[in-house]
Amino acid sequence: MKILPEELSELRHKPNRALPIKWAVKGVVKDLKYARDLSFYLLKREKADERPLVRLYEKAISPRYDRPVCLFCSFDKDSVVRENVYYYLNALMLAGFDIVFISSSSMISGSDLEKLSRCCIAIINRENKGYDFYGWKTALEKYPEYREHSGLLLANDSVLGPLFSIDNIIARLEGSEADIVGMTDSFRFYPHLQSYFLYCKKKAVSSDEFLRFFAEIEVLEFKLAIVRRYEVGFSRFLSRRFRLAALYSLGQVLAPTDYHQRPLQWVESTFHLWKPLITEFGFPFLKKSMLTRRGVSLGEVSAVLAEAGSSYETEILNDWMLPRG
Repeated sequence: MKILPEELSELRHKPNRALPIKWAVKGVVKDLKYARDLSFYLLKREKADERPLVRLYEKAISPRYDRPVCLFCSFDKDSVVRENVYYYLNALMLAGFDIVFISSSSMISGSDLEKLSRCCIAIINRENKGYDFYGWKTALEKYPEYREHSGLLLANDSVLGPLFSIDNIIARLEGSEADIVGMTDSFRFYPHLQSYFLYCKKKAVSSDEFLRFFAEIEVLEFKLAIVRRYEVGFSRFLSRRFRLAALYSLGQVLAPTDYHQRPLQWVESTFHLWKPLITEFGFPFLKKSMLTRRGVSLGEVSAVLAEAGSSYETEILNDWMLPRG
């Protein structure tokens, strides 16, 4: 469904979507706190314009330009590529994507480099600066051949899955009337596509707007500024010319649910509505933050996956969930 101001207006004016005063006050407080924290960050940061060091750029399997390319960002504090990441990469490859793997871990081991070379057309290891948007910028610079591919997917390892087959995902993405297609959207700050999965059709990728957006990305380490400037900013800037849509739009997900705990602008479907997303809509991903931030147990996840008929085995998460000795 297309992200449009009228959709936001329609949902806002439903009686159960009325914005309580407490949420309006909360929004003002958070905005003031953000302005304060951003000011402090900008004052104290050093060498903000220093480009992250690219430690490794290695080409692997030959690209096929008739396939879309996925720029996949990954980070692990132990410099390990986890099994859940390989599962995702293999699913993307089998679905029809060429993959450029961008790691901001301290290093990539020889064994991981060998495994990655079987499913990726290029492998990048870069200094951990600037989060995923700078990682994608690095890949666009190091692999300019992205322009030759039939489309471009920006993705990262912040999700687990696919929980269901994504064999037909390229057909679904290309079949959308939109020029840029995400999995989910959000109305926080401004209507936007969430950045863990952003598919850009060739028309958008080859545009001056796309090139300009990434050319102007700077190294920022303040995560909320990344969200506002780059995640929200990407949709806001590109929507001036291109049509944007989410395969699992918030309006679509909210329609059959009875969720009234917070107003629209404060609902994140992958966080607050993760169960109906999976069981009722067959949504193929689970945010890792559900386990790390919200404390959802593997048992609860397994029960939801069983109810939804997913074949994803949670045992694949053992090397990620369990502490390494």
